[in-house]
Amino acid sequence: MPDERASGMILFREGARGREYLLIKNRSGGHWGFPKGRLEPGEDELEAARREVAEEVGIPRPEIVPGFTHVLSYRFLRGGELVRKEVLLFLARADGPGFPQWEEIDALEWLPLPEALARLTHPEQRGALLQAEAFLARSDQ
Repeated sequence: MPDERASGMILFREGARGREYLLIKNRSGGHWGFPKGRLEPGEDELEAARREVAEEVGIPRPEIVPGFTHVLSYRFLRGGELVRKEVLLFLARADGPGFPQWEEIDALEWLPLPEALARLTHPEQRGALLQAEAFLARSDQ
């Protein structure tokens, strides 16, 4: 059982360079990843993911792609204590370009798949992005 649960979204859009994915640079850790955050009391995973996306990147109504979720499970140290975290990621089409909320986010970029894969800090997120791209590619056919 995880110590912490969070959720977020792999956001995409059709841009000038084809399909692009939104990555953010987290202010506290300096890592590149997807908008995500902890569930608040009474929220389910989708509600938390929508709230986090609206709060962190100013995209209020992303269009959820049915049939895709991806779970990230990892461990990290916080204050000398081992924390087990589980993050449920949804896939969604963005309804706008977004803008970073500077208190949490240092940067926001829309990148095509190869650049997004290179920019992501953690390998488990690269795996999630590859699965999302494969899912979308099957839908394109």
